[in-house]
This record gives sequence, structure tokens and C-alpha cells, in this order.
Amino acid sequence: MRFKIPAKQPAAFKSSALYLAGRTKGLSTDRVAWMEARNLETTDPLATSAIMEATAAQNLRCRKPVYHFVLSFDPKDAQRGKLPPEVLREIASEAIERMGLTEHQMLVYAHKDTKHPHMHFLINRVHPATGRAFDRHNDGRRLTELCREIARERELNIPRDKERERIRMGELEKVDDFDLVESLDTPTEGEYWQAKREEREPQIAMGKGEVKALREKVQVHFYNATDWHDLTARLGAQGVFLQRKGQGLVLAKGERFAKLSQMGKGVRLTELEDRFGERFDVFMAERMKDLARDDAPEAQIPGYEEMTPAEQRRAKRLREAQLAVERKNTDAVLEVDAADLDYHYWKGVEAVYRAGERRISRLERDRAWLKGTERNYVLRERASAETYKQAMFDIFRNPAEATKRWRKLEKTFGIADAERMVKEKPNLLGRMHGNSAFGKETPARRRAKRAFRYLDVKRRRWREQKLKLAHHRDRIEANRRALRIALNDFAMMRLRADVPFELREIMKEKAMRRAKALTRATDKAILASNLAEDRKMELLRARRIYMERKRERERDRDYNRTQGLDYLDW
Repeated sequence: MRFKIPAKQPAAFKSSALYLAGRTKGLSTDRVAWMEARNLETTDPLATSAIMEATAAQNLRCRKPVYHFVLSFDPKDAQRGKLPPEVLREIASEAIERMGLTEHQMLVYAHKDTKHPHMHFLINRVHPATGRAFDRHNDGRRLTELCREIARERELNIPRDKERERIRMGELEKVDDFDLVESLDTPTEGEYWQAKREEREPQIAMGKGEVKALREKVQVHFYNATDWHDLTARLGAQGVFLQRKGQGLVLAKGERFAKLSQMGKGVRLTELEDRFGERFDVFMAERMKDLARDDAPEAQIPGYEEMTPAEQRRAKRLREAQLAVERKNTDAVLEVDAADLDYHYWKGVEAVYRAGERRISRLERDRAWLKGTERNYVLRERASAETYKQAMFDIFRNPAEATKRWRKLEKTFGIADAERMVKEKPNLLGRMHGNSAFGKETPARRRAKRAFRYLDVKRRRWREQKLKLAHHRDRIEANRRALRIALNDFAMMRLRADVPFELREIMKEKAMRRAKALTRATDKAILASNLAEDRKMELLRARRIYMERKRERERDRDYNRTQGLDYLDW
């Protein structure tokens, strides 16, 4: 699976739609395997292109509203029966959703005139409701990650350059045009850099087989759970945790994850929030406070609040020593299982916390941009209003009365019919300047008629600017409400009985406990335990990764120590 963004984007919707439909000279409609229109009332190329052109005209600053890219597939995948029409439609829907183009107008054409199946996406960058243009910044990078993720999930082949070489087993080996996706068991580029910024390990998307197995195991819990507490308890018993990722949720199991939408029909964040009657972020904020309260010293040490600071420090050290002894006397496998589950649960809590931070940051940036651009909308509305009022003064003897009459006509007959009636009979609004004498028009009447010729255009522009200003202020108000909700949610996560909640310290303690447990346990003990087979594999993989990183840190430490000694000797 690969993508292509033509360097020269189409100049118009009409010509591109006709070309993709095979309705231009030298082409045939037989090249189209299937097509579908999204957010459009028809599939006719001429009608859809006219609708998209009208929508694009709402944004005067977007000079190139036509957006076109192609997704193509390996012929071998088609020969193996992996790409029937219904699968291609699903891939198209996933690509549109991951690119953030779900609400945009578009035409999707699947062609069969080449040996490799491919789909064309002809998209209107201008949003039909907001009028805002889709930002194409880094769209190549986004499509690269999209193709890798979809290919991994559906076990499709992914593209490589024929001339590209890599080192494998100490020898240079050329890579075929398409490599199997299993060779790319690595995180996406976006996930890698985000994890690096957040100082955590990157997560890897599950393959199609893993997603299917997970869906068969947990799907029934989504339908039977009564609230978020019940659902998280059911999933936790399976070693699966809900975590925030982007604008939605994922199911994390170890270092791998699957999207919530992959768990079946109706398993969506918004639908679950509606059914449970509680937003996930609010639930996690309350849950975070409860967990922090349970882990707090005052909940575990009797009489902690009445102690002096020195006594509290001694009591905490004594309690930590007691817990260390208890964990050391516990079976090593049971301890590593409990520590690993506890660590990953708190990772989900941390993910919600970080998502809250990012959400507030994004809303604050949007607020600054909306406030900064509001003045432009106000100035445009004032300028168009002044132009319209001046035209009314130039035309009618009583412009205020003419404005009232026009407004009354619009309320009675509608905007379009009122505009047509005024254009045909200007006297409906009142008497114009000047008069006709002896069959000749006075200069004042000629000026009035000349100004009246463009009056409907000026009034239309003034009305459009009023609507744009009102829409912009609605966006400011919506941003203010969303920011207030985000700040309230974040405050709930940060506060525990009016005491600052230090998530970093808790995560550090959970990571240290897990590291000690992984060091203490052995592969042989894990394999001989009574845990489920998939749980054994998860713990073995976690232990292998931890031990490799531990050895790597030791090598780096030894190298740095050696470099320091060499410098001193020199």
C-alpha cells in the first residue's frame, strides 16, 4: 500500500471529476470499479463539482480548494483476495477519518484500469459548515504514517524503493518493491516523537490478527458494562487498559495498542459517554483522586496527620521498608504480574493527564488566534456596512425608510425574492433622487440609477460579512466554553483534597517497583507459573525489553566512565 500526492494539484473540480469518472475524450467509464460521494447529495460529476465550487467560494483566502491524492496497492495483495470492494471502501473511510476530512465534501473513485488497484480522492479543502480550509501542512508525513498503520492492521504489503539497500546480518541486501508489514514492527514517526517529548516509551499498533483476538476477548464487555467503573474493571481483569490517545481512546496491552473503534459496532467514545452518562475525562479525574488518596501516607499510616514532620518522615521510611519486605517475600511472578498491571494502569492515568494538558494548550492557542482575527472581521463588516449605507444615501431620498421596507420584504418573501422584487421595482423602497423632466433624466437621477445597479451586490456583501462576524463570535464563545470545561477537568485531576497532586512522583514509584520485580523474576519462573499463556508472553517480552535497556545503560555508563578516565590520563 502506498500513496501519491500529485505535485500539480487540479485547478478545478469539474474537469477533475469528469476525468476520474472516465467522461472525457479518450477515456471510458469502464475504468471505474466503484465510486462514492461524501457529504454531497448526488454522485453526478457535474452536479457535485458545482456544489463543491459553491462551497469553496465561501472562503475567499483559499486559492487552491481542490485537493487530490491517490492510494494504491500491491497487485499481489489483490491476487490473494485481500482487496475486495468492501475492504477498499473500509480503507477509504479509515483514511478519510485519520486525515481529519470526515466532514469535507469529496468524491472517491476506485479504478481498475491498471494492474494495481488504486483509489482517487478528490476533496474540497473548504469545510461546508465552517468555511475553514483544511491545512495541508505535513500531509505527506501523515499519509505515510496512515499507509503504514493500515497496512500493518490489515496485513498488506507496504512500499519500498527498489534501489534502497539495508544492512542485514552484516551484509548488504536489496529490498523488494513491497515488503511484508511484519518487518515494520516499529512505532510511527509521530508516536515516536510524541513519546520522546513526553519521556515515555512509544506504543506500537497491533496487527490485524492481534486486534481480532483482542476483539473476541473484550467486545462483550463493552456491550454489557453499566458504567466506566464496571468497564475498566472488566478490561483490567483481562490485562487491558483504556488510555487517551489524540481525540479518542485506545486499548493498551503492554506496549501495544488497538483503537477503540476496532472493537466493533457502537464501540465509540461518544456513544459510550452517552450510554454511561459521564465523560471519560471526568471519570478518570475522580478515579485519579481516589487512587492518589489510597496511596497517600495518611491513608496507610495510622495517626499520620497528628505527627510532627520528623515523625512523618520516619513513619514513611518505615512503611516503605515494610512494603519492600512484603514484596520480597511474595512470589516473584505474582509480584511482577501485579507490578506490571499497576504500572500500566497508572500509565493510562498519566495519558489522560497529558491529554488534558495538550487540550488546554490547543484551546489557548485557538483562543489567541480567534481573538487576534476578530478585529479583521469587525473592520470588514463595518466597511461593507458603510459602503451599503452610502449607496442607499446616493439612491433614495429617505434611506432609513428604504432600509426598513427592504427588511420587511425579506421577512415576508425571503431574501432572494425580496432582492428580485427590488431590482425589478426600485420604487418599492421609496422615491429615488432626482426626477425625469420632459423625457430627460436629471444628473441626480442618473447618479442614483448608476448606484442602484450595484446595490444588491453591496447589500449581499454586507449580509455575508455580518454572518461571518457572527459565526466568528460563535466560535469564540464555543472556544471559551470548551476551555472552561478543560480547565475544570484539569483542576480535578491536579487537586486531591486541596493538595497538589504529583503524578510524576507516583509514576516514578510505580516504575521502580516494576523494574525491581522484572529484575527479580526469571524467564523460567514465568513460564512455569499458572498465568495465562498470553500473559506469560507479555511478561517475557516486557522483561526482555527491560533487561536489554538495562544492559545498554550499563554499557553507556562504562563508556562514559572510560572516556572520563582517558581524559584525565591525557
